[in-house]
Amino acid sequence: MPHKEWFMRFSRLLASTAIALTMLGAAGAAQAQEASGSAGAASSSPFSFSGTAAITNDYVFRGYSQTDSDPAFQAGLTASHESGFFVSAWGSNVDVGFDADIEVDLIAGYTNSVDNLTYTVGGYYYTYPGADGSADLDYFEFGLDLAYAIDKVTLTGKAYYSPEFYGVSTDAWYFAGGASVAVTDNVSVYGAIGFNELSGGGDYQDYQAGVAIKLEPFTVDLKYTDTDVKGAAPLGDGRFVATLTYAF
Repeated sequence: MPHKEWFMRFSRLLASTAIALTMLGAAGAAQAQEASGSAGAASSSPFSFSGTAAITNDYVFRGYSQTDSDPAFQAGLTASHESGFFVSAWGSNVDVGFDADIEVDLIAGYTNSVDNLTYTVGGYYYTYPGADGSADLDYFEFGLDLAYAIDKVTLTGKAYYSPEFYGVSTDAWYFAGGASVAVTDNVSVYGAIGFNELSGGGDYQDYQAGVAIKLEPFTVDLKYTDTDVKGAAPLGDGRFVATLTYAF
């Protein structure tokens, strides 16, 4: 990709993500201020904010590269309420055709823990600003994430449903299961398998295995990902993915 075109895409990503994150932060701040004002003597706000900024050599989603095997810059912001409800915005550069150079995801959900089980339910809206209107890539997805901790082992499960996956007139389910093991306080290894069930055909499985290293406030994630799709090269073939994330 020519350097000028890559820079323009990255600039558009930053602009779109900044707008989404600014709107999210402003809304959360307004809610927090209103809650603080009504509480009067409350010593702290029930709202909290967190964010991430990351760079990766390849943005892979369910086994397939979303950047044509090129690097990606990503950023996200989350506003959470002490009750467990949260809203998020997340963005990344992409290269999926149809003039779609940017992905911005808007998320709303609820998370809670019961003993060793943590569950999250949410609604996800994937958008591609600037994409050719005829492509209709934007779509909704509803998901459930589960994590059950047993000493140093955490078992995970996912179930997601979209009534119109990736802008096509077909519904889709995604099921995944995995496990991670804390080798030390800062190092963990993990593995997972996902099942993509598409009503229009084309079902496939994706796999990943890797290691996550925490160097607060950074996390280094190194993994190998692949699919069972024959002839999926180059976007869905096996590859190593390295990601550096800064959390704040």
